[in-house]
Amino acid sequence: TIQTLFTIMSDNNTLFLFGGTGGLGMEVAQGLVTAEGFDSKKAIVRDASSDKAKSLETMGWTLVELKDIVGDAKGLEDALQGAKTVVSTVGGNDMVPLETAVIQASKKAGASLFVPSQFGVDFRRWGTEFPFLGGKKKVLEAAEEQGLPTLCVFSGYFSDWIFSFFIDVENISATWVGDGNTKLSFTKRSDIGYVLAKALADPAYEKGGFLAMQGSFVSFNEATELISKTMGKEFTVEYMDPEKAKAKEMELLEAGLKGDVGSFYGSFKLHLMGEPYRGNTGCDLSEIYNNYGHKMATLEEVFASVYGSS
Repeated sequence: TIQTLFTIMSDNNTLFLFGGTGGLGMEVAQGLVTAEGFDSKKAIVRDASSDKAKSLETMGWTLVELKDIVGDAKGLEDALQGAKTVVSTVGGNDMVPLETAVIQASKKAGASLFVPSQFGVDFRRWGTEFPFLGGKKKVLEAAEEQGLPTLCVFSGYFSDWIFSFFIDVENISATWVGDGNTKLSFTKRSDIGYVLAKALADPAYEKGGFLAMQGSFVSFNEATELISKTMGKEFTVEYMDPEKAKAKEMELLEAGLKGDVGSFYGSFKLHLMGEPYRGNTGCDLSEIYNNYGHKMATLEEVFASVYGSS
């Protein structure tokens, strides 16, 4: 009955995390576990005996082991009993089927909010034409189909990871698209969990929405100068025409979609670097971010940690 369903859902007050043993997940988990207002916080893992799973346990997460998340629908639904909010930090090729399975099971278990692994650019302005971003759109469509509210989190580029993807640290060189002067939003991955934890206590997000955060707002040129200063080495910087970069991006993407992984990531790199210089404002969160009072890591602090010993 409706009354029975209401009783079940009102008893649901557990925060669940998926993908916690991954690269992003381990960073997000340490802050997310500080969320207040939940009776318990559980992390679904495939192997509870792994070192990374034990790290989650040390942070304060209660481990729930489930070997087959996609294939065991009943097991997944049982594991999610008591769920109020479900957060996903999964990535990779199986993100769409995995998150779709989690959405379906979460809805059946009575969850009232799903936070998909959307961390990054504001896709509402950025668009979802690139295949990797298109997958994230499919996840939101799956949640809408199930009637499960979503909270999308935008953090800009990950300041503690993206520059190692963009620049050639070994050869002290960087190639930027455009003039390199457009300011963009950056956030350290570990800050994401802390801000999200605070946002989950905000009644404004009870029925989902969009949350933006920002640690730094700088241009690629400013970031390059800061990395040079941190490393004590002068970078050689070159610039690509935005339209020529787009043509190269599409060429690499074509090869990538045929199975060349290196070309696919090369295309994605050019996509992320080039879009802001073709008028795309999806990585400018400066006017919409809310860090909820959390002290965000500055780019200086991040670079000292990542490149300080280089």
